Amino acid sequence: MSDWYYAANNEQKGPINESELKAQIASGKIPGDTLVWKDGMDNWTAANQVPAFSFRAAPAPAANQPDSGATMATTGGGTTTGNPSSTKPVDLKELMGKPEALEVDAEDAEKHRIFGILAYLGILCVIPIIAAKDSPFAKYHANQGLVLFVLEVVIVVALQIINYIVFTIMPGISILLTILSFVWIGPLILFIYGIVNAAWGRCVPLPVIGGIRLLPK
Repeated sequence: MSDWYYAANNEQKGPINESELKAQIASGKIPGDTLVWKDGMDNWTAANQVPAFSFRAAPAPAANQPDSGATMATTGGGTTTGNPSSTKPVDLKELMGKPEALEVDAEDAEKHRIFGILAYLGILCVIPIIAAKDSPFAKYHANQGLVLFVLEVVIVVALQIINYIVFTIMPGISILLTILSFVWIGPLILFIYGIVNAAWGRCVPLPVIGGIRLLPK
């Protein structure tokens, strides 16, 4: 039996088997008009319109459901606003989006505070990406930590190239390396800013790079 996916808080959840999803809909944990999808379906459809889950009457529209006018389809590609997944290619303008703060759930922030801090410790940003992937708080900081880590790698590579040029081709301008070493002040400030926000349970975008999104919402 194919696994199902469902939409909650503008995010794609799953995979989940049919019997478990049916039980959660029956118990009311998942609203009956939640959009669901599985392999073979053309579009996302309200659960109460799918024969497998139509045993429940359609409740009043839930506030956290995606816009009903948005067509939802999936092929395993990137995400678009209001859609868990779609066939639309990744848009660079969306990748470099507008920095946005996240309204924090106090319980989520308290439970995943340590993951928020780990997100800014270099390669350790993969820990919250894997271990707390369902936490909006941890995912927000994991995205910013990943962006910061990529920036740091780019700086290291750039400085190595410049170091090679200075010492092998133009040794007379070695003072340039001293000047360029101050470039680390920027990432250091972002590192401290991110950790402080995570420690205080806040989801505030980092300056300059806060609008870049490498992880799906």
